[in-house]
Amino acid sequence: MKKIFKISAAIVVLLLISVYGYLQFRAYRSYQDSIHQEANLIFKVNLDGIFESMSTDFISNPAYYLKTGKGEENSRRGISLPANIFVYTLKSKSSGTYFCTLAVTDSTALRQYLKRVFKLKTFQKTAEGNISALSADQKLTVLYNSKRLAMAYSFKKDAVTTVLKDLLEKKNMMSGAEPELTALKATDGHLTWNLNDYSGSINFKDGAVEVDGTFPIADIAIPGQTGYLDNFTKEATLKVWLNAGIRKIFAHQEFNFRDFHFQADSLLKSYQDYTALELGKSITQKDSVITYEYNDDFEKVAQTTLKEVAVPHIRLTLSANTADLLKYLRKQQVISTSGQLNNKLFPLYQVFSFEQNQAWQLSTLENERFSGSFKPAPYFFFAEADVNRLKSQQQFPLLNPYLSALSYAKFTATKVDTQKGRLQGRIDFHRKNINSFSQLIK
Repeated sequence: MKKIFKISAAIVVLLLISVYGYLQFRAYRSYQDSIHQEANLIFKVNLDGIFESMSTDFISNPAYYLKTGKGEENSRRGISLPANIFVYTLKSKSSGTYFCTLAVTDSTALRQYLKRVFKLKTFQKTAEGNISALSADQKLTVLYNSKRLAMAYSFKKDAVTTVLKDLLEKKNMMSGAEPELTALKATDGHLTWNLNDYSGSINFKDGAVEVDGTFPIADIAIPGQTGYLDNFTKEATLKVWLNAGIRKIFAHQEFNFRDFHFQADSLLKSYQDYTALELGKSITQKDSVITYEYNDDFEKVAQTTLKEVAVPHIRLTLSANTADLLKYLRKQQVISTSGQLNNKLFPLYQVFSFEQNQAWQLSTLENERFSGSFKPAPYFFFAEADVNRLKSQQQFPLLNPYLSALSYAKFTATKVDTQKGRLQGRIDFHRKNINSFSQLIK
């Protein structure tokens, strides 16, 4: 009996060692010829780590996964998923252009997958024998052959073909020993990133997503005692506030929106390092509705009537030198002489302007007075969303399908030292016993 036990134990140990060795080999191989040498900001998606969490979750919740499993047809992608997927920007391209490469196992299945999932329709064969495709909006470009797939998504529609050829042919690639990759190998998380003073991770837990990262704050003026004005309503579905100076970040910048032009320096010289945003329950506004009728002379005459409409209670508050700020905004025709925000800037609802005691407020509620005492807090940034309440109020019904699995979210930012800040956050899901990644992709 003891001999059988020893043999069984030895087999189990060997199996565990084999599995561990296989996973380590997959991790090692995922770093080889995966990232272009000009890579700037690199995101690492730890697929093995995510699948490990989901596998553990499957043991305790098999019914959920069996019920939500997909058929064979939808599972055929024609690509091999590595231990880690890398998505990154390049120094020579705009910051909104991202690249990624994957191994191909079946180019025919891959073509169908790209059609089905990414809605690519036109595929062309290049002079080198590769297959290329471009999305209808010209932002997604793919290039692949029988062994490798290279993809690029560019918000600014950058030229990416040359880089994709490099990726397909494994030219100008990082070897795996560069400091950037060494730092990524040391990171622990399902989704991690590391660039200069920016680093962080996102982990998919049962019933929640946890975020933790650091960022530079040299250009952010954080007061010695941070806090907020305690004037948020109890019914608020969204609360956001920032207690910090941001003049250096936006210095000498110009913002253009439709026919409006703003100089950041002119706006921020009146800003006094505090802003808050609140989204509350619905309120009623009176909107003018114009209809046309014919009089006794058969002439078309306009008739104006007032109609009550339900709109979200939105309130933006800034600490500022209100006299100088409003003088500039009126000059730019942002605020009218009647005290309303120009509806060309925000046509959805009527927004009213109000100033009081070195504070300026924009609100969808007319003549809304505001007050509140300063409450100390350990962080200089705070954001909280009661997603359940937001969905129940039906103010933005188009968002509900995307928020169906979520219940609550909270993010805070604190000062670590004079050069570094820390962002921490958590997003809660309805089902507390199911892995959050599984709920996201359901």
